[in-house]
Order: sequence, then structure tokens, then C-alpha cells
Amino acid sequence: MFQEFELKSIFFIFFPLLLNSCYSFEQGYGQLRLLLKQQPIDDVIANNSETPDRLEKLKIVPSVLEYAKRELALTPGKSYQKYIALNSSSVTWIVQAAEKRELKLKTWWFPFIGEQPYLGFFSREKALIEKQNLVEQNLDTIVGGISAFSLLGYLPDPLYSSMLDHSSMAQFIETLIHESVHRTFYLPNYYSFNENLADFIAKKATIQFLEAHPELKLNVVNYIKDYQKNLKAQKKFQEYLIKVKIDLANFYEDSKNNPQFKNEELFLAERQRKLNKIATDYKTFMNGIELGTYYQHAFIKDKINNALILSYSVYESKQEIIESAFILANSDLKQLLKNLEICLAKVPEDEQALWTAVAGCNPSDSV
Repeated sequence: MFQEFELKSIFFIFFPLLLNSCYSFEQGYGQLRLLLKQQPIDDVIANNSETPDRLEKLKIVPSVLEYAKRELALTPGKSYQKYIALNSSSVTWIVQAAEKRELKLKTWWFPFIGEQPYLGFFSREKALIEKQNLVEQNLDTIVGGISAFSLLGYLPDPLYSSMLDHSSMAQFIETLIHESVHRTFYLPNYYSFNENLADFIAKKATIQFLEAHPELKLNVVNYIKDYQKNLKAQKKFQEYLIKVKIDLANFYEDSKNNPQFKNEELFLAERQRKLNKIATDYKTFMNGIELGTYYQHAFIKDKINNALILSYSVYESKQEIIESAFILANSDLKQLLKNLEICLAKVPEDEQALWTAVAGCNPSDSV
């Protein structure tokens, strides 16, 4: 059985400029095949050639983009003016991997975008083949389908049907803003920062957009309710994740000096016992807060490994630090982005220095 999970979005760059390997060629070819299927959103709406739910979401795209440009100073450019209908609920699949004896993600380096903790594939079958290759290297792995990705401004991004399906109107708006943040603000190599920033801005901006549109009243009520519920669960989840990582790190460190764990079979058996305990303790720790949220099925027995645990750390582990920078920006999202552009104009030497700079980002103090 393979480990599979869902991600809302991510930033990829799949096009011929990166044709430096067989892998990159396949991704460039896959991206080209997708782009050949795109059609103007205006035509889709005029011809009424999609389902009512998809059409409703397509119609709101211009308003969301105008808001993003005016209120957030985002730069979607000519993106999201064309549409691609897919035959799948995911537009791409990603593979992540980690060491078995330490909490260390495997990363890959790409031109322009730098180091990334995943490989992406336009074919689920090829993602599973790569997963098996990594398993044979004795790595933990996970495979996940994603609904959206960004070309980071190198080419206009289309809208994929996967962005419209299986989500409410509010969730679609959030995804659209999330991807627009990636197009506007991106630091090579700092994938955790890029994802945390986009997630933070998109959630708060979605509430602002919905509140400014009375015709979406029902959406804003439901979204804020879900947002607050998920935020409460998220904070509790992060507490548990920190505990899990500390406990596992201690176990891996102690195992280096334990003679019996030189035996791989014994080590893996004890590790599996600890990983399963993470799942059983999770429900007790969360005490029902996770029910009905994204975090309800975060840890499932026999489906936990280092790659899964570290993937959670990448995508939303630093929201409180960005919240600190947001407060220093007078709780203004546009000002937050301006401040970060100044504070991070000189790219920090490492991730610790980056988060320190973000936490104290207040350019007005230096004036």
C-alpha cells in the first residue's frame, strides 16, 4: 500500500526552460500538453459549457483578481483568464521522501526555484514508480494529489477544473488568492516560508473579500465558522506535532547508541510501535477539536512515517511567526507584503535567520 494524501496547492514550475534531464523533459511535456487544452474563461461562460457549480466559480474570478491587485498589491498578471477541464480530481501528483532513522526530508534542486522537498508528476502512475524507487533507497515516502500549482510568473497560470471541484466558493477564492501570492512573492530554497505566507494571506484575504460582497453572505458565514474551527484545531495540532517531533528525534538519537537497533528489523519494529502510538494518542490529545476539520484524519494508524510528519511541518508550521509580522504591519495584508519585501530584500543565509527576520519585520523602526 502506498501512502497518499491531499494537498490544496503548491508551487511548481513545469516548462521547457528546465529541460536538463529526463525528469524535466517529462514535466515540460506534461505542462505543454495541459496548456494546449486551455480555453478562454469568457468563452466557457458564454457557451455555458460547464456545470452550474463550475460556472458560478468561474464568473467570480475577475472580481477576486481585481481585489487581489487593488487591496493586496498582488500581481496575477494575465493568469487565470483561461481554463482547463481535467479528467481527474488532481492536476499533478507529488512524491515526498524522508530518512527512516532521522527527521530529514529529501530535497531536490531545480533551476530558478532552488531546493524543493518533492518531485511532481502529471501522471499518478509515474509518481508511484518514483515512490517505489525511493522506497528501494530505504526512504519513507508519501504520494499526494494536488488541485493547483503556480508557474511563479514565468508563464500565465490557467485555472484547472480541479481548483473548482470538491470545494466551496470560499475555498476556491482562497486557492485563487493563495496561488496569486506565489506569483507575487517567492524566495528560492525557502519552500516552508513561501507556503506558510501564501496560506496565511489567502485565509485572511478570503474573509475580507467575502465580507465586501453581500451577495456571498452565506459563504462568508460558513467560511468564517469553518476558518475559526480549523484555526483552533490547527493550533492544537501544531502543539502535538512539536511533541511528536521532539519524541521521535530523541528516539532516533538514542537508537544510534543502542546496539540492538543496529538490527534493522528490530529498529523498524520499535519505530512502528512508536508511530502507531502517535495515532492512538492523537485523538486523546485533540479531545474532539479535530472533528470536522482538515486535521481529523491527520494521523492514522499504520499510515504514519517521517515523510508525512515532515510534510506537515513544511506547509503550515510557522503561522504564528507570520502573525507576529502581520501585527507589526498594523494588521494590514498589503503592508505585510511590503514589509517582508524590505526585510527579506537580502535573502537570509539560512532558515533560522529567515524566520528571525520575519518575526521582527518592522521597517519603520529603522527609519
